Amino acid sequence: MVLARRIPLYQKASDFSVETSDETPLQAAGLIIRLLQNQPMKTKICAVINADNVKDALNDMKKAESADLTELRLDYIKNINESKVKELMKNKKQKIIITCRPINFGGLFRGSEKERLALLSRAIELGADFVDAEFGSEITNELTENKKGSKIIISHHDFKETPSLEKLESVYNQISQLNPNSVKIITTANSINDNFIIFDLLKGKNNLIAFCMGAEGEISRILAPKFGSRLAYCSLDKEKESAPGQINLEEMKNLYHNNLINKETNVIGIIGEFAENSMSKYMHNPNFVKNNVNFVYVPFKVAKNELKDFMENFRKFNFKGAAVTIPHKENIIKLIDELDETAEQIGATNTLVNDNGKIKGYNTDYYGAVYALKEQAEIKGNKILVLGAGGAARAVVYGLKREGAKLTLVNRTDGKAEKLANEFKVGFDEFSNVSKLVKENDIIINTTSVGMYPKENDSVLDGKDLFKGKIVMDIVYKPVNTKLIRMAKKKGCKTVTGDRMLIYQAVRQFELWTKINPGFKDMEKEMNKNI
Repeated sequence: MVLARRIPLYQKASDFSVETSDETPLQAAGLIIRLLQNQPMKTKICAVINADNVKDALNDMKKAESADLTELRLDYIKNINESKVKELMKNKKQKIIITCRPINFGGLFRGSEKERLALLSRAIELGADFVDAEFGSEITNELTENKKGSKIIISHHDFKETPSLEKLESVYNQISQLNPNSVKIITTANSINDNFIIFDLLKGKNNLIAFCMGAEGEISRILAPKFGSRLAYCSLDKEKESAPGQINLEEMKNLYHNNLINKETNVIGIIGEFAENSMSKYMHNPNFVKNNVNFVYVPFKVAKNELKDFMENFRKFNFKGAAVTIPHKENIIKLIDELDETAEQIGATNTLVNDNGKIKGYNTDYYGAVYALKEQAEIKGNKILVLGAGGAARAVVYGLKREGAKLTLVNRTDGKAEKLANEFKVGFDEFSNVSKLVKENDIIINTTSVGMYPKENDSVLDGKDLFKGKIVMDIVYKPVNTKLIRMAKKKGCKTVTGDRMLIYQAVRQFELWTKINPGFKDMEKEMNKNI
């Protein structure tokens, strides 16, 4: 009883607090030592419960038991009152954050501040582990002064942008003066480069929760343990996001293995305008764990005009490597230090390796294309029509020519195909002749992005152009069965889907990054789980 009365006083007087109730004495000592050494605490995963009624909230709280703690959003519950708060609290399964966000701070609660204070105060009386209060709200000081055994998180959200580091540091300092247990600063990423402002903000702050919302901000959630955010928030599933860009609990734990990420983790990602659609994360992340290497593979959603700044941040934060996809395979070359011989001859790179600050580009696309096609056909001597003239086409043409194929290039922009054909000294024809060319060639390969999600009902060819006896390959892998592949199968053609090329080239990428060959079968197994 005496200790219970003293705890609020200790918390109020202390500069830092360390949660040790679930730790052994040795673990508790380690936490304290790391705090004194100004090292980041272990990041915990918080699952957000945003059901609109008590029954569903209780069910979701049970589903969230595999998270480290849960955040219960009272503002989502219709007609919330103190009786409902009591029912929820008496059934809590683990440590819980109670949040009741009002409309003017981005939440759903429409009652008065007096009513909101009553709900949060009741939660504190019932043993809430944490209460989240908004910086600038009327009730923050009262909650902080009457928190009893609860811990107070004071939060600031910017739903429009990520301000400068200087401005965010100012917000952090202002919140810290209110003596909360934790400071929470959440911004909106309008660019992949906004994440790096948050990573800088986290430096040296053991009491800070910080990340970016939005699709461009996903990496700040995944990499929270590397850069020291106290919590990483997630949804229970994809349909229950409480904020844009929120990753679900299953992916956080079993795809990105958030519990294994630490400050030493090597960051790998895919650089692309639609990087979030990449399937490669499903191959690389499980095989990093299986091969016991401290790596994580994340989406780098980079628009064309963001690439230069992104690569500067890539260097600054010493990311270990990357895959490169549309539309950056050629433009990124001028932003790196060196190309290996194959990538130089192709004139495009799909793989980066950071070797002690020196970034070298490789191309594994040609390797993937050759080995995927060899599953269905002999390449040497065969007549092959290649559709497209971008970075992927360059790799495919290079690989197939090296294998002795007889190549013809076409592209909807004829001049681009002619230029590429002249460069590699292979055949060229106009796209208007594509129907005739399909008849004349044994193998047809689409190297364009036509048919890729979300435009999966598009095709670079008409079905009438195809007929039995042809081999049709599409390098698009999302979806695996593109419209072109579906039409080819219907016409009785042999087909090679884009996932085969993806797996072969990914095996080589994995080896370049880790010096370990993961094996085709293991990569294929993980890919097939998610197709």
